[in-house]
Amino acid sequence: MSPSSRTDTAVDDATHAMILGEMRGQLREVVHGLNNLSGKFDGLSREVIGLGVLAKDVIELKAKQATDCKLLQDQIDALKQERDQRTGAVNIINWVFKNWPAIIGFIGLVFIILRSEGKL
Repeated sequence: MSPSSRTDTAVDDATHAMILGEMRGQLREVVHGLNNLSGKFDGLSREVIGLGVLAKDVIELKAKQATDCKLLQDQIDALKQERDQRTGAVNIINWVFKNWPAIIGFIGLVFIILRSEGKL
């Protein structure tokens, strides 16, 4: 073997050793990253399992909200009906106040007709 081939082999071995070292380091980083992700997934799993209890509470709250909305709608409907009745009564009273002379005249006319026919 010539000295130059020994040098080439030594350089190749050094290059391969350096590449192998880099690959080991990168592999170590990948393993470390996977371990970190695994820990994070475990934490998330625990949190999701803990939130499972909240699902029942959410269902109960939605049912209560639907009941409360129904009660409020019934109250609103009752208030609207009462308002409509008051509006109707006020409109009748306003009509009577505006037309009182005609009403009195009509009642008087009926009285006169009934009196003239002898029914009163």
